Amino acid sequence: MSGVRRRGRAGAAWFPGPWGYVLNRAAAPLVPFGLARRIALPWGDFAFALWKRPRDAALGNYAHVLGRSSDDPIVERAARGCFRHFALYIAEMLHVQGWDTSTVLERLEIKGEEHFEEAEAQGKGIIFVSAHMGSAEIAASAAVLRGYRITAVSERLHPTFVMDWAIACRAAMGISLLPVERAGISLLRALRRRELVAFVIDAGVDRGGGVPVTFFGRETMFPDGPARLARLSGAPIVFAVAARLAGGRFRAHIEPPMLADRSLSPEEDAQCLTQRLASAFERYVRRYPGQWYAFREMW
Repeated sequence: MSGVRRRGRAGAAWFPGPWGYVLNRAAAPLVPFGLARRIALPWGDFAFALWKRPRDAALGNYAHVLGRSSDDPIVERAARGCFRHFALYIAEMLHVQGWDTSTVLERLEIKGEEHFEEAEAQGKGIIFVSAHMGSAEIAASAAVLRGYRITAVSERLHPTFVMDWAIACRAAMGISLLPVERAGISLLRALRRRELVAFVIDAGVDRGGGVPVTFFGRETMFPDGPARLARLSGAPIVFAVAARLAGGRFRAHIEPPMLADRSLSPEEDAQCLTQRLASAFERYVRRYPGQWYAFREMW
């Protein structure tokens, strides 16, 4: 991790904010990380048993990925596994608020860090794209550790106190959350300041819109916001995920930067870039299948 710019996280001693975040930050160091993960796993099983609509979506998605019927025991095991991984993600999201930079560095291995440097060389800011898999907190850390402030597009969470907590958690890492409906001009301004803006590529798939792509051999719609922003701004897109390893460790994978192609029409360019993102995402789902939070109907 030679390229990492070591820096203290904003609000390391105290961050005035919503009560949920303040309590979270105070309590996180009191529970060992390994114990937090063990406590979380039964909640994943509990959610799988009771959370019907996401369970059915996960079963359908994994049935397609694995080429089996949704009632196949192998598909059920994969879907249950993604709920357990999501429970681990929640535990990590709670616990990471008590981590400092050195703790992140001890637990994180980065593959492809040189691709950040390639993107930075463009001088246009960076469009950072990840997905609902692995640990989003750790994926963001790969950028935060390079000294970036991040503006991230977020779906609104309910109830309100959960959204307040998420905003405070992200703000402590140097991440500003913007609702989807009013993000556009703010993202362009951030890129002009050579900052980093972030998207989740499989968000909003179930609401329609976007462009058609092939994902696991079948057509679906992926949001085209990152691709259209890349064309407007000239900024490169960097796709990255952080996978969960044994022993409470993580591996971030960073893909080479993707650039808009102005020889194509705007529609062709958006489709081409979004397909490249979908293909990158597919490779990591194949590599870490249980770590994809497949709670939305994808096809």
